[in-house]
Amino acid sequence: MDNQVPTIRIAVYQGDKLLREEVFNQKTIRIGKAGQAHLRLDDENVSRQHAVIEVMESGDVRITDLESTNGTLLNGQRTTQAVLRSGDELVMGEMRLEVFLEGTVGEKKATDAFYSPSAVKDDSDLTSKSALEIAVLWNGEVVNVKHFRKGTKVQAGDQVGCQVFLPSEFLGHDRMDLAIPDGRNFLLDVSGPKVTGDVLIQGKVIKVEDLERRGKLTDGKYLKMDPGTKARLGFGPFTLMVGLEHLPKPIKTPLAKRINVQDHVYTAVSVILHLLFLIMIMLIPEEQLRATRDPYESRSQAFKMIQVAELEKMAELEQQRKAREEANKKKSEEKFATEDRTSSDKSKMKIKKMDELVSKLTPEELKKRNQEIADRALTRVLNQQDDLLSQVLGAGGDPNMAGTGPRVIGSTGPGSMVSGLDPFGGTLGGGTGGFRGTPGMFGGSEFGPADLKGITGLDKGGEGVATKLKFKRGQGRPVVYSAPYSVSGELDKATVRRYIQSKMNQIRWCYQQEVQRNPNLAGQVVYKWVITPTGKVIGVKVADSSLHSPAVEKCIASRIATWRFPSPRGGGTVKVKYPFIFRVTK
Repeated sequence: MDNQVPTIRIAVYQGDKLLREEVFNQKTIRIGKAGQAHLRLDDENVSRQHAVIEVMESGDVRITDLESTNGTLLNGQRTTQAVLRSGDELVMGEMRLEVFLEGTVGEKKATDAFYSPSAVKDDSDLTSKSALEIAVLWNGEVVNVKHFRKGTKVQAGDQVGCQVFLPSEFLGHDRMDLAIPDGRNFLLDVSGPKVTGDVLIQGKVIKVEDLERRGKLTDGKYLKMDPGTKARLGFGPFTLMVGLEHLPKPIKTPLAKRINVQDHVYTAVSVILHLLFLIMIMLIPEEQLRATRDPYESRSQAFKMIQVAELEKMAELEQQRKAREEANKKKSEEKFATEDRTSSDKSKMKIKKMDELVSKLTPEELKKRNQEIADRALTRVLNQQDDLLSQVLGAGGDPNMAGTGPRVIGSTGPGSMVSGLDPFGGTLGGGTGGFRGTPGMFGGSEFGPADLKGITGLDKGGEGVATKLKFKRGQGRPVVYSAPYSVSGELDKATVRRYIQSKMNQIRWCYQQEVQRNPNLAGQVVYKWVITPTGKVIGVKVADSSLHSPAVEKCIASRIATWRFPSPRGGGTVKVKYPFIFRVTK
C-alpha cells in the first residue's frame, strides 16, 4: 500500500473570475465559511462546515458534503459523497472549485493501463486488418467507443453527421476532421486550439505541445497512427483515447448449423394459422359480423345526433333572440325620437309664452323677477354642495358660527361639528382627532388618530409632512411560459418538451426569488444546451435574453445542468434551444 499523500491543487472561482489557487499536501481538507477551515470560502450561501476532502487508504480522493444548507454540486449534479477525479468541478454556494490531483494511485493506474502493450495471444487469431479505435470519456466515465476501418474519414463535433461527439465550446470548432486515411493507417489531427494531452510513440510518452518540436508531426498538424502509437487527447472534461486495434477473424459456421430449424418451424406454423384465420373471416356472413359489433356503437351515434340537434336548436334560439333585440332597439329609437320632437315643440311654446309675458312687464317688475331667479339658483347650488360634502365626509349639516351655510372642515368656532369616521381610521371635524383645519382665526388640530398631517387639498395654507403618500401595489402571481423551441438530434421534440415541463417548478422558483425584489421583472431568456449520449446535460448557456437579470439566468442555468434526459437513440447527441417567457399576472 502506497501511503504517499498526493498533491491536491484547488482553483477558486467566483463566476468566471479566478480568485486564488491553493495547494494542499494533507489527507484531510475541511471546506467552509468558518475560520478554522483549511479552505475558507467567503460566501453567505456556504455553510460554516460545508464539505470535507479526504485521501483514503486505497489512494482514492473522496468529497463528502457535511449536510450543508445549500448542498454541494459535483460536475453539475448534487452529491453527498463521491470519488474525485482530476479536473472535477465543485460548486458550493456562488463559489466554483476546480480540483486537480497530482500523483494519485488512480491516475497512475489509468495511465499504465492505457499505455501498456496490447495483450495479443496468437497472431493466427487475428487478421491483417486493423481499425482505428476511439473511446470518448466524459469526466473519466466512458461515454462511447467506436471503431473505424481503413479508408474512413472521422469527423468530430456537435453537428449532424459527426461520428465522434465533442461540444464546440471545448473543440474550438463546430466540426473538424479528427482522423483522415493514410494508406492502411490514419493521420490524427492534434492541432486544435484547445487540445491537450500526451502521446505514446514507441514506448515514450510525449506531450502534445512538444510533438512538433520533436518532428513527430506531418504538415505541422497530423500525427501518424501506427500499431506502436497511442494518443490521449483532452478537450475540457472530454478525453479521447485513440489507437489502432486488430479486428478478429469472423467465425465461419456451416450453413446447417446457422439455420435454426426450430425457429423456422414456429414461423411456418404461425403463417398457416394466420392464413386460416383470414379465410374464416372472409367466409363469415355480413349479417353475423354486424351482429357482433360493439353494442355501444349505435348508442354513441345516437348521442352524437342528439348533441348536433341540440346545438342547431340553440343556434336558432340565439338567432331569434338577436332579431328580437334588434326590433326592440329600433322601436326604442323611434319612440325616443318622437318624444324628443314633442318635448322640443313644447319647450318652444313655453319660451314663446314667457317671452310674451316678459315683454309686458315694467322695468321694476323685470328687475324683481331677475333677482328671484338668481336667489333660487344660488340656493340650489349651495344645497348641492352641502349634499356633496355630507356624502364625502359622512357628517350632517350643522350650522357654523354664522348660523347658516355649509360647515368648515376643522373649524373650532362656536358652531358644533358632528365627528364622523374618515376612511383612514381617524375623525373629521374640529378639535383633537381630526385633520389639521384651514389655518385662520380659530386654528385647528395638528394630529389625528391616524397620525396624518396636512393632506394636500384640505390644508392649502399649511405645509404638511404627508403630502407624498405612496401605497405599495400588490404583487401578482409569477408565471413562466414556453415559446417555440428547436431540437436537433436523435431525440424527438415531444419527449424533450415533456421532460422540461416536468421541471418547470425549478424554473419558476428561480424567477420567483427575484420577483420578491423586483415585482416588475419580466422578459424572455433563450437557453442552449447539449444532451450527451447518456442523457446528461452539458454546455448550458444563455443564447439571448430580454430579462436582464443575471441572478435568474444563472440560477436557471445551474438547474438545467442537473437534468438528465432519456438517452438518445443510437448513442448520438442532441442540441436543444429552448426559450422561457417570464411575467407577473395581476
